[in-house]
Amino acid sequence: MARYTIFGAGPGGLYTAWRLASSGKLAAGDAIELVEWGQYSFAAGDGGTRLPAGRICTHHYQGDAGNSYIEIGGMRYLEWSESNPGEGHQLVTKTIAALGLDADVVPFLTTDNPAFYLRGVNFYQEDLGVDGFVAPYNTPGNNAQPADVLFGNISALMTSGANPQTRAEQCQFYSSGVLPDTTNSFVFGAGDTVSNIGYWNFFYDQAGNEGYAYAADAGGYSSNVINWNAADAAIYNGEFAPGGAFKTLKTGYSSLFSALFSAAQSAASAAGIGFTLTQGRRLHSIWLENDVPTYCTAPASDPDHADGPAQSTDHAFLAMPPKSVELVARATRYADMTGKLDFLNAQAVQNNLQAVIEQPSYKVAMFFDTPWWETAKYPPKLVSSQGDSNVFGPTITDIPLRQIYYFGNNAPSGDGTPVYGLLASYDDMRFDGFWRGMELPLDQRRTLPVSEDLQALQGGRKAPEAMERMLLLQLAKVHFNDPDAAWQIPQPLETVFMDWGLNPFGAGYHAWAAEYDICAVMNSVRAPALLAGASSGPVYLVGSAFSNDQAWVEGAFCTAESVLVDYLGLTTIADTAAYPLICPCGDGGSPSPASKSAELTPAQ
Repeated sequence: MARYTIFGAGPGGLYTAWRLASSGKLAAGDAIELVEWGQYSFAAGDGGTRLPAGRICTHHYQGDAGNSYIEIGGMRYLEWSESNPGEGHQLVTKTIAALGLDADVVPFLTTDNPAFYLRGVNFYQEDLGVDGFVAPYNTPGNNAQPADVLFGNISALMTSGANPQTRAEQCQFYSSGVLPDTTNSFVFGAGDTVSNIGYWNFFYDQAGNEGYAYAADAGGYSSNVINWNAADAAIYNGEFAPGGAFKTLKTGYSSLFSALFSAAQSAASAAGIGFTLTQGRRLHSIWLENDVPTYCTAPASDPDHADGPAQSTDHAFLAMPPKSVELVARATRYADMTGKLDFLNAQAVQNNLQAVIEQPSYKVAMFFDTPWWETAKYPPKLVSSQGDSNVFGPTITDIPLRQIYYFGNNAPSGDGTPVYGLLASYDDMRFDGFWRGMELPLDQRRTLPVSEDLQALQGGRKAPEAMERMLLLQLAKVHFNDPDAAWQIPQPLETVFMDWGLNPFGAGYHAWAAEYDICAVMNSVRAPALLAGASSGPVYLVGSAFSNDQAWVEGAFCTAESVLVDYLGLTTIADTAAYPLICPCGDGGSPSPASKSAELTPAQ
């Protein structure tokens, strides 16, 4: 009988449990255990506020699953189809179909004519270039066009001639792409390895500070313009990024993961496989002892102190973000490792873990009794060439609100008094500190260290009055260009925030750092014990951070699927001919799954 222990019940952990239970690979009597730091309701719709799945969090008004909701975590995916297998999120699309949720799929459209509030000026994208109007940036030739054009031009300067259209070609560019002969730069030269260049460095070199500021502000996502790996940025910010239509579930994105948990539980029961969920506990420390994964756990009430004897398992899955892995490594670092392998703290493993940049993210949800923004002086123009229903925005600003999305009255039940949801602030890493300074009421001192504030595990937290007023003040500037108009905006019915920069997540999403071979890291970090030199080490790291699809559920699913296929011998459910799960490794630096198959593949 084999034991499979999965630490983390986010997308990667739940997907791993479901695939193991339903694969036919495990035998009756085998056991799957999920160990989750948070304490969630895993019944579909129960509570309506914090359903399982790591950084996915559907918040329904007043915690009632029948009410309108706002996604204060991940909120959508890119639909995939067999007719165009190179685009979209294949595993998310296939999982939704396998779980029988296709009837709940609805569009999540973005507007063709976003509104902007930049440097105190209100305008719409359609205004650019009309009657001489330009964005308020000193970027002649660029400020009469959307920032997307500038992003595309910068990508073209790095990829000219390479033309990495398919996922496999993009992987090759990550590994060996170089600047073309046409490179015109005082700093960089033709033939320089693109993945060794910081994106901010190259963007500044080519577009100057004003060009960079325009792209950073008007692009909406600060995370897209940081000094990350230029090879990845060239793909992600250019015309080469995989397409597909944004979709979500009408019951909220969290409902996918409630269904995934239920499906895993049912499949395990049908196959005679043990299936247990342990909540309110975290992985404290882990090591190899005689090549066997051995670990201690700690209670959520005292997460820094292990409270029981060490346990062992046949297969350990670390389905957690890098910050959580580092917390485990930190605890393991100071344990007695005599005769044991502290693989997480091996230099090669630490180097791989630090190949991604943590990107804090902040979201604030507000609910109103009227959609007041529709009659504001500068309303959002929620129109799309794909149809005018389910268009969510965004409005893009350079103030701490950053982006605004309009969820409106989307109550799954369709009953009761309408309540209108507004994702009033969608900020990634640039202004998260602004809002964090307003998380407590003004008459309170902080008594809990920020490092011990686990709000992100607990769901949306009620915003203090001062934060709410600050939100209304900025909304008035964006929609009326008049701070005094804050008095005209109706008092919100409910306001909650989510600070993803807090432990144990440490970030809303991640980006590949410069000076790393993305493909080599992507492969080797999956098996950290082998990377540390173990002859056998059935410990696996899965999650979106080390994937082709960072910040997406698809990334978590793909890394999990790659581990299950390459190391445990499962037959993939993916069509990988045009869609590699992770980038193949071309430099020989990855542990070879084939050479470990006898040790790592469970009995049939």
